[in-house]
Amino acid sequence: MDVTKAPDGALLLSYDGRIWSKWLLGGALLIAVTAVYDLTIGRGDDRLIGLIGATATLLGIAAVMFETARWRVDPFHRTIEWDRRWAFQHRSGTLRFADVRHVAIEVPIGDNGVPSRRIVLHLIDGSMIPVTVGYRPDGDNHIANAAESIRALIGHDTKPPVDDVVRALVASGRKIDAVKVLVEEEKLSLTEAKARLDALSRPRAD
Repeated sequence: MDVTKAPDGALLLSYDGRIWSKWLLGGALLIAVTAVYDLTIGRGDDRLIGLIGATATLLGIAAVMFETARWRVDPFHRTIEWDRRWAFQHRSGTLRFADVRHVAIEVPIGDNGVPSRRIVLHLIDGSMIPVTVGYRPDGDNHIANAAESIRALIGHDTKPPVDDVVRALVASGRKIDAVKVLVEEEKLSLTEAKARLDALSRPRAD
C-alpha cells in the first residue's frame, strides 16, 4: 500500500494488486497449455486432472488478488472519498469524519508468521468498510502506521478502549471481527482472545 500526502494536506492511500493477478494468469495459461498438450498426446488422466485443478486454482487466486483501492482522507472538507475494485465488485463512496467510530487494524485468524493486516473503518451505524478487502504482509508496519495516520487526521488521536470496540462488534453480531481486534490490538493468542471475548460478552453487573 502506498501512502502519500497531497499538497493540500490530504492523505492519499492506494493499492494496486493487478500485477500479481497478471503473473498468476500467466502461470494458469502455461499450465493450461501443458494440459492441452498432454490431452493431444494421450498422457495419463491423473496428470491431466492435476493440471486442470492447478489451472482452476490459479485462476481463482488471480480473481481474488485482482484489487485496486484509492482513498483520499481530506482534513479540509472532513471527508473520506474512496473507490475500490475487487474481483468483479466495484464500490465507492464518500464518508464524513463524523461517520467513523473507529479505525481498526485486522489480522487473519491464526496468522502467526509475518503479520498480514488490513485497515477497516468501523462506522457509527455499525457497518464496516475495509480499505482493502485482502490482507497484505506488513512486516515493516507500513499498514499499521497508515492506520495511525488516518486516526490522527480525522481526530482520533487515541484509540478507543479495546473492550468498548469488542463489545460494539459483539452487539452487532461480528464475533469473528471482535476476535481479530483482540489478537491485533492486545497481542493475544487465538485461545486467549476467545476467552477474553467470552468474558466481555457476559452482561456487566450494575
